[in-house]
Amino acid sequence: MAEVFVAESAGIEGFKKQVAIKRVLPQLSKKEQFIAMFLDEARLSAHLSHSNVVSVFDIGVGDGTYFIVMEYVDGADLRALLEHQKKVGRPMSVEIAAFMAAKMCQGLAYAHELATADGKHLQIVHRDITPANVLITRYGEVKIVDFGLAKASSQLAESDAGIIKGKFGYLAPETVLEQGVDQRVDIFALGIILWEMLAGRRLFLGDSDYITVRLVRDAVVPSLQQINGEVPRDLEQIIRRALARDPAARYRTARELGRDLTRFLYRYGRPVSEDDVAGLVERAKGGPARAVDGTQKIAELIDMMLLEFKSLTKEPTAGGSGLNLLPTLDGASLMHGEAHEPSSPPRSEGPLGGLADELEGPESLHQDESSSSVAAWFRGLIPR
Repeated sequence: MAEVFVAESAGIEGFKKQVAIKRVLPQLSKKEQFIAMFLDEARLSAHLSHSNVVSVFDIGVGDGTYFIVMEYVDGADLRALLEHQKKVGRPMSVEIAAFMAAKMCQGLAYAHELATADGKHLQIVHRDITPANVLITRYGEVKIVDFGLAKASSQLAESDAGIIKGKFGYLAPETVLEQGVDQRVDIFALGIILWEMLAGRRLFLGDSDYITVRLVRDAVVPSLQQINGEVPRDLEQIIRRALARDPAARYRTARELGRDLTRFLYRYGRPVSEDDVAGLVERAKGGPARAVDGTQKIAELIDMMLLEFKSLTKEPTAGGSGLNLLPTLDGASLMHGEAHEPSSPPRSEGPLGGLADELEGPESLHQDESSSSVAAWFRGLIPR
């Protein structure tokens, strides 16, 4: 849907700051529904300021192409960490997995509870909590990215009822059954991720999207203790509550789930901190850090045809632009692009065989299919 660039913002007196720029793909820039959703993402994300959420600094437009300037995360995404654990042949340790999940809960709780200055609740739901959307800095900080599929009733335009806004294997049963969503779908997705960190394999993954969605609908969760004997019974009980098929039986809030995970860690008695997570990130990276959301190879900014952008959050300057992100016509570079090769850990087999291959899941619907065809396929998938 969008390209991500790593860039350097330059200011007066030698000021420099690395940022990430997410730009709408050229072929999507004329799709009104997508642009509306993209801008809703940016406006919504601008409200979020928390240590466990990736910050958004600005929104811009140039020659009809829109972009978001956001915090650059120097580290890896959780998907890379899971790939690393598969490579070394063991799941993530109990204490690190629970610690990271507790940090994710803090970011989600902040977003779920966020209100405007006049007290109006924004009703933010992420709806796309996946390993690729959980970033970990090289200092061990855990950050959730891309609230772009979030739904804030006060800001996000109403979308077609059938559009699936999350990756199939991380959906909640009520999403599959089109029963409406609230913050508990994020809790369910976080439960899936925690289960997968400790099991070393995917929870809901079939040979096709059809089978995967059926698995999500049924929400049958295998015993973690039978897969990984190091998982304590009380931690499995916490995870099972997060993965309850009935939303009413699930944790009501991310804060409540995070509190139980923190209490578990105290009882477990194995101290863990960001330093321990940082060590895992360093071992998993094995090379240059990924781009902010691990997308395909990033092009040089200089190759882009857009030479001047207009910020949508700043007053225009005398030069006609609120924010210049690319080299100006006279060659004075205001922001320098940095190309990154994608990280591709080697495939290997072992006790966790198939995890890296499964991380992206089975082949999904063709990218060119319309939203209406996706909705029709999904509605026809589950017998009523």
